[in-house]
Amino acid sequence: MIWQQTSIEKIKAQLILSITNNNPESFLPFLMSAEVETEASNKKDFYQFFKGMINQAHESSEGELLLKIEQPTFDTDKEVLNYNFYDNVHKHYRLSIVVKESNNLIYLGIMPF
Repeated sequence: MIWQQTSIEKIKAQLILSITNNNPESFLPFLMSAEVETEASNKKDFYQFFKGMINQAHESSEGELLLKIEQPTFDTDKEVLNYNFYDNVHKHYRLSIVVKESNNLIYLGIMPF
């Protein structure tokens, strides 16, 4: 049980690093693990969208991306968090990842602009 939680923690840590370092490829092995579910019909489609969104976020940002984990205002599910990545200038996030942990699984979605 502890190992599985540690696995989820490693997945979340790598997700954050891959976004802040603009290195989506580093997250690919974690994305393909059995503990990860995505909003896309398959993980390869999710990865292509994820990769494009990270690249776009870095191109439209000034300075590095910084993470703020926030409760979504529209979702009443308390297990859902938004991993919002902000830059040094813009008021609104440059990228938002929806993260939900449940039953030793992690669900990932990407918020549209």
